[in-house]
Amino acid sequence: MTIKLKLYKPTLAKQKMYQEMADRCTAFANRYLQLDPKNRPKTSKQAKQYSDKLPSAVLNQAIKDIKANKKAKRFKRLWPNFNNQNFRVEKEASQDGGAVWKVSFPTLEKRVGVPVEVSAYQEKYLEMLLSGQAKQGAARLVRRGKEWFIHLSLTVPIAEEKSRTSKIMGIDLGQIDLLVATVAGQTLFFSGAPLAYVRRRFAKLRRSLQKAGAHRALKRLGDREHRWATDVNHKISRAVVEFAQIHGVGLIRMEDLTGVRWATLQRKGQKRDHGRNLDYWPYYQLQQFIKYKAALAGIRVEPVNRDNTSLTCSRCGETVKSRPRGRWFKCPRCKRTMHVDANAASNIAQAISGLAA
Repeated sequence: MTIKLKLYKPTLAKQKMYQEMADRCTAFANRYLQLDPKNRPKTSKQAKQYSDKLPSAVLNQAIKDIKANKKAKRFKRLWPNFNNQNFRVEKEASQDGGAVWKVSFPTLEKRVGVPVEVSAYQEKYLEMLLSGQAKQGAARLVRRGKEWFIHLSLTVPIAEEKSRTSKIMGIDLGQIDLLVATVAGQTLFFSGAPLAYVRRRFAKLRRSLQKAGAHRALKRLGDREHRWATDVNHKISRAVVEFAQIHGVGLIRMEDLTGVRWATLQRKGQKRDHGRNLDYWPYYQLQQFIKYKAALAGIRVEPVNRDNTSLTCSRCGETVKSRPRGRWFKCPRCKRTMHVDANAASNIAQAISGLAA
């Protein structure tokens, strides 16, 4: 997993130095790509003539990053990267009895220690790192807007899987309700309205920037929209797994979205509306976040076929011909009335259409 640690109020001098490191790292990468593959340096000692006084630790990692991107012809940005021998995480006691987290890494001048902002969720994994339960990977220095972050890779142990007799939770994804999770009669809802609103707002901004020919601003806008959606997915997936833990869930079942082509499922009006166009809804990413967070909690995840999950009564199994237009599923046989997405989530938990291959 990767945790993103925000550097706490770095001075202007440090920010300038970090930017200079990033610029030099990118310049070295592009010089490296221009060399004949047979003559490309393999060590930092050989590479120093092509770099602008970058630390050996950064040079070595840059060479590894360039080689990993085999199809790269030019780098717009190659951020400085540090291996686990050159990057350290430290914890110090504060005056008020709390804790101050710091990271240290080599720079253009000397090795520096920088305080970082750590959430309770991140602190758990950093404590595992210091105790030896987690293994540290590479750490990357990255700028987002005006702020600087460390993207720290960790390998953490997966919790022991819970008993197969534990409760099963089903998850249904949609647009009006982005996600609905249900287990043993308890249901968790996440509205899709905020995402639809933001998608439409970004689409409107993109149109105005395209007319003005502001290509750089368009790129920044796209990055900003992606980061926002990713942050929302992280928060939702965390809440879903916590909900599962509270209710003793040992297995989560979700719709199998492999190979789904949204283009065949949408009308022209829906495709033109960025708030309703399924291509702009990050369902797959949300599922991936739920999977890895569930794995950390010792909860298994299974994909389920999507067929008829919205058309079948989760109590008696009666199937209707078309999905209800409103927000309630009314069974014509047993007369049960249930929220349409909660009914679908319950069917997914029961895997009424069978598990996906």
